[in-house]
Amino acid sequence: MGKRAGMVMSTVCSFFIVAYEIIAKGDPFFQAFESSLIMISIMYIVGWFVGVLIDNDVQYQEQLKENILSLNEEIEHRKQVEQQYRKLSSVVEQSPNIIIICDTEGKIEYVNPRFTQVTGYSYDNAIGKELKPGGYDPGKFKQLWELVKTGEVWQGEFCNKKKNGEEYWESATISPFRNPEGVITHFLKIAEDITERKKVEKEMERLERLHLVGEMAAGIGHEVRNPMTTVRGFLQMLRRKDEFVNHMKYLNLMVEELDRANSIITEYLSLARNRVVNFKMQNLNSILEALLPLITADAMNSDKNIIMKLGEISDLFLDEREMRQLILNLARNGFESMSSGGILTVGTFMDGDEVVLSVQDQGQGIEAAVLDRIGDPFFTTKENGTGLGLSVCYSIAARHNATIKIKTGSAGSIFLVRFKPGRDKEEVLSGTAAKTVLM
Repeated sequence: MGKRAGMVMSTVCSFFIVAYEIIAKGDPFFQAFESSLIMISIMYIVGWFVGVLIDNDVQYQEQLKENILSLNEEIEHRKQVEQQYRKLSSVVEQSPNIIIICDTEGKIEYVNPRFTQVTGYSYDNAIGKELKPGGYDPGKFKQLWELVKTGEVWQGEFCNKKKNGEEYWESATISPFRNPEGVITHFLKIAEDITERKKVEKEMERLERLHLVGEMAAGIGHEVRNPMTTVRGFLQMLRRKDEFVNHMKYLNLMVEELDRANSIITEYLSLARNRVVNFKMQNLNSILEALLPLITADAMNSDKNIIMKLGEISDLFLDEREMRQLILNLARNGFESMSSGGILTVGTFMDGDEVVLSVQDQGQGIEAAVLDRIGDPFFTTKENGTGLGLSVCYSIAARHNATIKIKTGSAGSIFLVRFKPGRDKEEVLSGTAAKTVLM
């Protein structure tokens, strides 16, 4: 269009030049045209050049419009990409799982905040370090690493260590990152902290063992006690006869051993899941006050001391007989862990809406290997122990929908029995397992 307009303008100008020559000089048309030919040619050249400039300007304007439109589309696309990136970044940063990115040599390049929360290592502490679980078998980890380097995805559970040396369990997935050419450039680890789940599973297994022992005892207890009762009755009858006076020491010993066997059977029966309990709304402090003379007598016999600190607590649905057994077992366990002159502190207090029974000794603490097995049936560190005392405590706690926590150190141990609040008897009876939390 620009060229056509330039040529039209040149033609009009040429016409006026020729017309001027005809009118002003009186020359005929062909003579006037011939005399003005150079000027006419210049006019057409100028018209063509102007037309080209106009054409270029029009094309430039159209191209500019296209470029601006394309630029706007690119800006909008980048905004969408940035928004999507921010969403993905926020998901990674706020993820409840541990997320780690490392290079092909296993050097960590990124960790999310959850990693810091769980492990205690800061971002700066982790970057550049080698991805290697602290509590995992080196040989197995080498096999794991060789597997993911081939492009396979690894899934599993393993034990790891925090910055403070404490162990925790992870359920992890390690998968490769590939570039557009399909080459592995990085590895991604996504892990969930399953420490609490592992503890619950472990306690459930322990309680199942307790219940199994209790059920076995319930099945044979009656049959064993019947002949024992008969034998004990005849021994008591023989002790009253004069001709057996010289054998009284042996008769007494046999009766004592029968009573001891009977008490062991009673402890076995305490482990049974379906044991009949008599729940009544009452205050734990009342049971402790009634037991104080008996606990004090035990303390005096073993040259120990007892302090009782009872706080104001809520009433609970409790089986008094089982509570007495639980308290006595924990108290006697504390006495046995201390040397002469040690002090056992028994107390109660409220923690939120939970009633807490505390039994604290001044022993040497509990070793980690022993701590893991506390409550297992038949496990004991005592020369003459049956390994059932603390097992019974866990069973009783389970029937009262309570948990047992243990704090231990070089200054002694604290057993904390935490009773969950229940509005009625059915809520208490709904408790199926006691959990042990080692702190």
